Amino acid sequence: MTFYIDSYEKNAASMVKDALKPIICEKMREHTHIVVLCIGTDRVTGDSLGPFVGDRLSKSGAVWVFGTIHRPVHAKNLHSALEYIGSRGKPLVIAVDAALGSHIGHIAVADEGIHPGTALSKRLPEAGHIGITGIVNCDGVSGIKILQSTRLSRIIDMSEVIAEGISQAVMEVRADSSIAI
Repeated sequence: MTFYIDSYEKNAASMVKDALKPIICEKMREHTHIVVLCIGTDRVTGDSLGPFVGDRLSKSGAVWVFGTIHRPVHAKNLHSALEYIGSRGKPLVIAVDAALGSHIGHIAVADEGIHPGTALSKRLPEAGHIGITGIVNCDGVSGIKILQSTRLSRIIDMSEVIAEGISQAVMEVRADSSIAI
């Protein structure tokens, strides 16, 4: 199931939390801890959503994060990042990435992993057990040009909403359970 949240709504972070929390609770039974994998690069504005989310989350210290502005996880190192994360116990991986589509400004929270690189026709491995994508611009023939022309303000605003929603969900799950996450 996928939930769509308008990132411009006043309580969008709370809506992300409300969509994410039950998915974490359901999937946490099979995992030992949570990792947030923030996919993207700082070299393309529209693809920097994941790294901005990673930066915000890493400063909060609420959860283990892979992928920040200074240490991005992108197409060239995604395989090794997934291998490393997989070698560290049995983590529940929440994957965050930018997407192109018709509902610009919306955030999709899904109870399944994501397929990074789809907008650019890249064949990359599926990432995560839970997927969060921010629709940063319209879909089109030239995905890279569209990503390059995406407004930075949209990326920053959406990253704040996503990071806050993840932080709230993780803290509530932690408070509601005896699971060390």
